[in-house]
Amino acid sequence: MDEGSMHSKRHAARQQKILDAAFTLITHYGYDKTTVDDIARAAGISKGAIYLHFKSKEALFEALLLRESEKIAEELIERTMTDPEGGTIFAIYSHSLIAFSANPLMKALYTRDRRVLGDVFRQISKATMQEQGYAFNMGFVEQMQAAGLLRKDVSPNVITYLLAALRYGVLTVDDAVEITDPPPMEEVGPIIAAMLSKAFAPEGGDSEAGKQAFRQLIEYGREVIRQRRAGRE
Repeated sequence: MDEGSMHSKRHAARQQKILDAAFTLITHYGYDKTTVDDIARAAGISKGAIYLHFKSKEALFEALLLRESEKIAEELIERTMTDPEGGTIFAIYSHSLIAFSANPLMKALYTRDRRVLGDVFRQISKATMQEQGYAFNMGFVEQMQAAGLLRKDVSPNVITYLLAALRYGVLTVDDAVEITDPPPMEEVGPIIAAMLSKAFAPEGGDSEAGKQAFRQLIEYGREVIRQRRAGRE
């Protein structure tokens, strides 16, 4: 390995170390209470070294969001493609709930949790918010209807609204209601998916077509992430 390659590898490793530290601190203390000094201390590097990678705290946070979005995309592809029923919107819904609930930063972004996001909430564009919900946009619902995986006698607007409302509620219920022993999402997700299946699933349907439609949607989201990352670098 030449010197340039080694330098690039060290640079990338240090950047990930910074992002790891930022993830831990921001999800625990919130964006407003986390300083660049705190992140540098947790990462074991100097404050100046952070600015070699990110021009500001806001730029660091945006890079963190992009990284975690990519992680969610990869996890959803793996989950759905290895699930025999992964092409149904109900399996996709269940996998999405599990993935988002396990990632405190992405959960905070989707639910617009000001405790975690703090002042930066106002700086996150509406487009960024919408990107996090791309898995259940109306266009995807229409594709699933065309594949025979969702009832066509129900408006795609209604289905999209109900899916979004239910997912938001499930991800925020612990903060809204005092529940002493909340069940794990691995148990809740499949049950909700089964309920939705009874309400919206027709007989038959092409699960493989559903998988491909979802993969295309995820790949589109990943391309958006890559373009934004390239624009930041």
